[in-house]
Amino acid sequence: MSNLGQLIKNEFIKLHHYKSTWAMYIIIGFLLIGMGMVTSFVVNPSAMVDGTFQAELMQAYQSMGLEVPAYDMWAFVAENISMTSFITIFIIVVAAKIISNEYKWGTIKLLLIRPAGRGTILTSKYITVLLFALVMILYTIILSMIIGLLFFGVDSWNPTIVDNMGSGYTEVSVITSIGKDILFSLIPLIIVATFSFMIAILFKGSAMAIAASIVIFIASPMITMLVSQYEISKYLLTAHLNLQSTFEGSPMIEGTSLGFSAAVLLVYYVIFMVIGWLTFKKRDVAGN
Repeated sequence: MSNLGQLIKNEFIKLHHYKSTWAMYIIIGFLLIGMGMVTSFVVNPSAMVDGTFQAELMQAYQSMGLEVPAYDMWAFVAENISMTSFITIFIIVVAAKIISNEYKWGTIKLLLIRPAGRGTILTSKYITVLLFALVMILYTIILSMIIGLLFFGVDSWNPTIVDNMGSGYTEVSVITSIGKDILFSLIPLIIVATFSFMIAILFKGSAMAIAASIVIFIASPMITMLVSQYEISKYLLTAHLNLQSTFEGSPMIEGTSLGFSAAVLLVYYVIFMVIGWLTFKKRDVAGN
């Protein structure tokens, strides 16, 4: 195994030695089970369908001569893609602490005397954060499928539904629709996690990194709305975190396209990565 591969393995194992990591799994599990029980025993699933399908989407089904699908396992999974918001907050914390803990516990010196270079060490930590994010998303999807199957059953293993695929509503497989939602949830997760990672490197602490990243992630619609009348607003990070609304034709800033938003996010991503890596590689840790 290469140095990088071994470092990633070590970081991932170390991450799962923390009780807080397992608490994240438990919180997601309890939330999913609770949602399944409430939907099954308290809320009528047919009412969930009525509440989930907006008038415009209902009209799309009718115009295509399709029946609105019953609430089943796939509907429960699709509904719980929103759980990535909780996962994003968890990943923000992990991204900050995977760096700041080395300074807090004084282990940064021991880490840097290893044969692997600073860039390799930092890369292993960053990849570990992204790998953990993927594991959490897969965990959420698989657990949602199990809970959804137990409580609601499944009509078909890959039914056709109607979804907005950018050019309007069209028929797609439910797996394609869910994949699209996951992709558009994963992009802001990566951006704010990278921002948290960079801030933790700059300030050698987790508090500012976590607070700033969570504010940007949660308050992005409000921040964008407050400055939307200014030309500079279209270049703000917060204006482009919701790529799905842009993809579906409702951008936060009028006139911005999916390509423009993706380009802005890419520029911010590169800036965060370059600042973080250069700072870490040049920092003197003798005093830590």
